Amino acid sequence: MAVWVSACRLDEIAEGRGRALELAGVRVAVFRVGGAAWAIAGRCPHAGGTLGFGWVEEGEAVCPLHHWRFRLGDGRCATVRGEWVECFPCEIRGDHVWVAV
Repeated sequence: MAVWVSACRLDEIAEGRGRALELAGVRVAVFRVGGAAWAIAGRCPHAGGTLGFGWVEEGEAVCPLHHWRFRLGDGRCATVRGEWVECFPCEIRGDHVWVAV
C-alpha cells in the first residue's frame, strides 16, 4: 500500500528540472513543470542514471547520462520501445510536493 510522503518544497525544484530524492527507501525523481509536479522512478533502466539530475523537454524527463526520454504521464520511454519507469502519484499541498511511494 502506498504511503504519502512530503518530498520537498515546490520552490526547491527549478522549473523544467528534476530533483533526486529517497522517500521511504525508494529512489524517486520529482520534476516541476508549470504549476505541476511529477514523480517517477529515480533510476534510468538503461545505465542507472539518476533521473532526478535530468530535465524536462516536451513533457518527457530526459536522463542526463545518455538522454533517454520518459513520458511524465505514464513512464513510457520515448527513446526505446518497451522500456519504462514507474510513475508515482504526486500532488502539491500548499507549498510542498507530496509523493505516494
